[in-house]
Formats: sequence, C-alpha cells, structure tokens
Amino acid sequence: MSTPEKRYRIWIDRTPPPGVVIPSDVELVDGPENADGVVVAADRPWDDDACRKLPGLKVVARSGIGYDNVDPDALAVHGVAACNTPDAPTISTAEHALALMMAVAKRLKGAEGRLAAGTAGGPGRLVGPGALELDGRTLGLVGCGRIGSRLGHFAEALGMTVLVCDPYLDAAPVGGLVGIDQLWAEADVVSLHAPATPETHHIINAASLAAMRPGVIVVNCARGALVDQDALLTALDSGHVGGAGLDVTDPEPLPSGHPLLGRDNVVVTPHVASTTTVGIVRLVGQALEQALTWLRGGVPEHLLNPAAAHPSVDRRARAAP
Repeated sequence: MSTPEKRYRIWIDRTPPPGVVIPSDVELVDGPENADGVVVAADRPWDDDACRKLPGLKVVARSGIGYDNVDPDALAVHGVAACNTPDAPTISTAEHALALMMAVAKRLKGAEGRLAAGTAGGPGRLVGPGALELDGRTLGLVGCGRIGSRLGHFAEALGMTVLVCDPYLDAAPVGGLVGIDQLWAEADVVSLHAPATPETHHIINAASLAAMRPGVIVVNCARGALVDQDALLTALDSGHVGGAGLDVTDPEPLPSGHPLLGRDNVVVTPHVASTTTVGIVRLVGQALEQALTWLRGGVPEHLLNPAAAHPSVDRRARAAP
C-alpha cells in the first residue's frame, strides 16, 4: 500500500489569482489558525505575538520585497521561517514608476481634466504649460536595486542621463554613481527606490527639496515614510517642485480630501505598482514556492532569518508562553 502524500496547510491572505498553480500537496485553508504556512502582504504584523497565537505556524512568506510588517528575528525565536519575493514586483513596479514620471512630466492629469470640463481649447492647449520633454533631462535614482536599475534603463532609452545614489553599491548598474548632494542638485526627476529605515525616513524633506532644481519631479514607488509630505506640499505650493507621482503615501491610503489629491501636477495611486495581472500571479506564486520549500525541508532562496534554520532550533518548537 502506498503512503498517502503529505499535505501542507497554507493560508493565502487574498484569493489566489488565476494563473497561480496550487501543488497537489497543498491544502488551502480559510484562516491562519490551522495553517502550517502563510502567504501575506503588508496588512498585519507577523511577530512574536502572532507566533504565540498561532503555535502551528512554521513559515511566513511575504508576497513582495518590503517586510516592514514581518519581524524575522522574532519569528526565528519560534523556529518560524520568514521569506520574501524580491524578484516578483520588479517589472510591474519599474513600469509603474515610469508611468508616473511620464504622466507628471507630460501634465496628463490636468490636460484630461480640462478636456472633461470643456476648457481645453484648441489642439495646442491640450497638454498645457509646463509639460516636459524628458530627452536630455536627468533622472536621479535614490536606491538602485532591481526596480531602480530597470527604471534607469528605461530612462536611458528615453535619452535621459541617469545618476545613482546608493550606499550599498560600489558601482552603478546603470548611469553614474554620485553622492546625494550631487543628485539633489542635478536631477530633473528624483525617483525613490530605497527601503524604509531610520536612515531613509523623510529623506525627502524641506532641506533636500530646497537643494533640488526648480521644477523637479518627485516619484515614489518605495515607501511612504521616505517623504515628508508636509514639506512636499509646501514645495508644491511654492512651485519649487514641479510635480509628484506617488504610489505610496503616509498614511496609506490617503483619506478623501487630502491636500495631495486633486492637484493637476500630482498623481497618486493606492500602492498598486506591483499588482498588474501578471505581477500579482508572480507575487503570490513565488511566495507560495518559498513557503513550500521550507515546509518540504529545504531552505528558501530568500530566507530572511537563517537563525530559524540553525540546527539548535527545533523547527517544531515554540517559545514558552
């Protein structure tokens, strides 16, 4: 008689989109309470408290790059693996950053609004004053990992010069590596691609904005905490900042009536850069693969807390309550 196939109970915090393959050894469950592993976004914390409430939990797979809501060290104490999917959102997020840059530079929001209101006038007024031709302009990338470097290549294809500031790089994968002061001074567009850390908190602030070129465009598809929104609003009101494209904000989402909303030169999207039709399949699918690798006895490629796999840690053990 054959041995029944072992099945792993997985909770995915969203309905798996069409295209995500559920292996035969996976049983999808309705909640995390009885799950061996979870595939999660950024909606709730996964920390010591979560492990104590979920004693059967063995792995937390974050469907994205950032894991602000996951505490790998706390999970490791409980023998729970933490992993993420840094490759999954690259293409969609870089394309979204490009779309925001183009939409703001070309003043598309205001042009469409005037057309809808019947105030566009003749063909020469459809775009309106202030629209930029990006060829010959300079893009400054604050952070140049997977997403930033891809956007940089897009920008070079448009004829832009690319400057990179990234303390973790010895050489830039695209463009030229410069200090942050030079980037502020020379960039016509500043695009953020850094994690949210104490060092990057409000890296866009009154001082950095004042150091930028008049008319600069700010793009943020990283984390809302990187931008001091009050300082950004002041710079937008003065005209020193020409526009902004934001997929991430603080708070998130912005409440209705927020002063950043409704401006012709600001485009805000609700943290959707990575969630294209293909992108969401990649996010959930790769997170599921990472979780299953751990449950099947392997080590995920993107394990965030190697201590959870240390021989001295019983992967079935849990800290005492």
